[in-house]
Amino acid sequence: MSNPFKTGLPQNPSPLEEEGHEYEKKVQEETEYIMQRFLRMLPSNYVAQKTGPFYTLQFKAMAESLARVQISAQSVGLDTLYGFTRSEFMWSLLGSMVFPKIDENLLQPPIVDGDVAYRDFLQRMVVLLIQGSTKKTIEEGAGLLTDADMTVIEKSVASHIENSAWGFDDQYTFEINVEKDGGTSFPKNPFELHYNVSVILDALKPAHTLFEYRHVFREVFGYLFQDEMFLQQDMYYYDDIRKFCLGVKNIVGDGVVLSDRHYLSDPNRSFSNVQVGAILYVDNKPYEVSSVKSILVGDEETARYYTTSPTGLSGYASVSGDVLTDTCQDWSLATEGEILTFQEGVNMEASYRLQDVLGSNGGSVGFVNGGGTQVRVAPSIVQLKERLPVPAGTVSYNMTIDRLGVQETKVVVSENASLQCYL
Repeated sequence: MSNPFKTGLPQNPSPLEEEGHEYEKKVQEETEYIMQRFLRMLPSNYVAQKTGPFYTLQFKAMAESLARVQISAQSVGLDTLYGFTRSEFMWSLLGSMVFPKIDENLLQPPIVDGDVAYRDFLQRMVVLLIQGSTKKTIEEGAGLLTDADMTVIEKSVASHIENSAWGFDDQYTFEINVEKDGGTSFPKNPFELHYNVSVILDALKPAHTLFEYRHVFREVFGYLFQDEMFLQQDMYYYDDIRKFCLGVKNIVGDGVVLSDRHYLSDPNRSFSNVQVGAILYVDNKPYEVSSVKSILVGDEETARYYTTSPTGLSGYASVSGDVLTDTCQDWSLATEGEILTFQEGVNMEASYRLQDVLGSNGGSVGFVNGGGTQVRVAPSIVQLKERLPVPAGTVSYNMTIDRLGVQETKVVVSENASLQCYL
């Protein structure tokens, strides 16, 4: 489309009320252009180089009025192009054609935030109307004003599927399902979206059909549980019955209170049957166990120097979990009850009881013939919820353990035992 004027407002859509610095600048430029053309048409005796004479002031006033009319006419002419129509006229020029049944069905125009979004929405609606009432156009139309996922289910098609939930009575209905974030949240402004979709479908859907609108939510579960297979070879329940019918209910020994005074270590015992919540007695005062440890601090990738007793093994070992690794050591040389002490590193404060040699020829320490470069440490350290009042050093303790079959003597007084002998 050719421009009949020299200048025009570059702002499209331009404001309805013509005002502002840019508008006044364009009026001034257009006025000067009209004045130049007007003066070229006059005889030479009327032409003045400066706007001083009275007739030039009159000409300039008329040129300014004509410039304003021309700029307004240009804006009105551009209103015929949907890409440049001013927002105040978008509905009367384009919206009324896209939604002709708005007044008939007593609906309000769609709720759209922003002039540019409103313009793009109406233009895309024109394209969808030209494409016709299909499943694809309905899905695109319903999703024009939201970033949520829209799904259309044609019940007339789904009713022909075996074991379908729909039948012959549903052939003139379809569903609009809305999902946001995989079905875990509502879309933005759900009530406005519901209204906008109803207006859009009123224009796009076939006249003989009905639609159902719903928000779809999906139940998302993480790992509720994780199963694992394990084999328990040390069945103390059987040992309690076979060896000692009264059971075992505590461990008695001499342990070392570490400098933090929340930890007690006894490498001469294995605390594998001690559970969290067990009670440790020191000087007849109870202290609750909060955790059971094999290594005092934790992993150490750097190999640290160690020695053992009574065998006298030595070398450099790294720590990972409860496993010690020394590629230059044969742990099958250790004897039952072997105790290891680090001479450097963060785990050097406590001593550790060696329990199992790992590997294809592994087994309990002191009872294996094949070599192994890794050894598992027995849990021999307990952490307490309260600090021990005694200073660091050796103390006597008594600690309860998780053992079944424990029996305690019960003294019964003033009972006639002969009643148990009659039928």
